[in-house]
Amino acid sequence: MEALILDAAMEAFSSGDFEDATMRTIAEKANVPTSSLYKYFKNKDSLYSTLVGIIVDRTNRELNMHLAGLSGAKSKLREMARFHLNFFQDNVHIARLVYASTNMRYWYEHEKDYQKQRVTSEVLARIIKDGQRAREIREDVNMRVVNHMYFGALRSIVNNWLYRSHVYQLSDLSDDLADAIYGGICLNNSENRQFVCPFMKEGRQTAKRRRT
Repeated sequence: MEALILDAAMEAFSSGDFEDATMRTIAEKANVPTSSLYKYFKNKDSLYSTLVGIIVDRTNRELNMHLAGLSGAKSKLREMARFHLNFFQDNVHIARLVYASTNMRYWYEHEKDYQKQRVTSEVLARIIKDGQRAREIREDVNMRVVNHMYFGALRSIVNNWLYRSHVYQLSDLSDDLADAIYGGICLNNSENRQFVCPFMKEGRQTAKRRRT
């Protein structure tokens, strides 16, 4: 019965706003008494948290499988972007659940779920650190900014795709997303000589001098 409830919850949460879904509507979709939900989940937040945990565990497990055997930060960044965009393209209900139905405030107010989401950012951090050890990525990368750029861009791209009724292929944007990030943080890139990258300490100092 728990699997049945989780399937109904996925449908309820992904078809509208998180706040609009109730335990009663989820029970109706599962065709079970509302009281049955409370045998497995304390409340709606507990149900949602379980659902998020399943999704995050699945995506991280599959992402690590896709990255296994690859070498080089650029190849790994491209594969990571390709995996995420393909995953959400193939699982529209999950894309709606994670990006459209749930606002950013939810993640900050629910520490347990926020920590689960951070596991994915640790994969990105590992790619950057491996690239630094290989002298492919600059040492002075601001990891917080890179995180915001990748996951912020991912959220924006998927939301735009959802609201535009899937009129293009998400996967077509994967290399551009990865290359935009890689171009700003790689160690040896002719493009880096033509502009001051805002990810770096040097860039922030230069920008500050220009403002003053």
